[in-house]
Amino acid sequence: MNLIPDMQEIRVTRTERNGEVEIDIRFKSLSQILDEDDPAPLPKQELSDFAEETFAGYLDEYRFKKPVTLSIGIPEKELSDETSLIPQAVKNHFTFRVPNLEHELILSRREGIYSFIISVFNAFLAVIVLTLYYDEYMSGYLPFILLAALVTILNWVTIWDTYEYFMYDYRNLWRKKRIYQKITRIPITVSGYGPEKGA
Repeated sequence: MNLIPDMQEIRVTRTERNGEVEIDIRFKSLSQILDEDDPAPLPKQELSDFAEETFAGYLDEYRFKKPVTLSIGIPEKELSDETSLIPQAVKNHFTFRVPNLEHELILSRREGIYSFIISVFNAFLAVIVLTLYYDEYMSGYLPFILLAALVTILNWVTIWDTYEYFMYDYRNLWRKKRIYQKITRIPITVSGYGPEKGA
């Protein structure tokens, strides 16, 4: 059982058969899945932030190409003809979220390009400074030692920022988009469970 920090409990079971993983997520109530502030009926109703993070987070455990099916469990007393539309609501939600992520990727890529240009400029500046004032630097002349230290710090900061962007920030955003796209294509089912099974 997984205990979520905001005291929302879910039970997650992973079963692998013939290279395919079934992720069964049992929620305590339907309110954990759907955004109660969205007045739209199913399947147009938005998911809660908790449900979005839960679905995407558990799929993120596996390689993107790993076949996955998602089984959503809710208490039997909350099952109705309408809840059969939850799988389509999940697919709709993530379909609508993908363009937002694509927009974020465009903005993020632009910032990455700016960061790369700045780091190249700073590296070029460092080469010029050290080339022109190498003798003064080696002789221990304090102003040039301080200048060299400043240029070195600028280079370290911009190079690290560019590295962090490409290796972590952009890559994570790109992977998140792929996971959201995957959720729109995988088989999703919803079923009920009794009190004795869902505690």
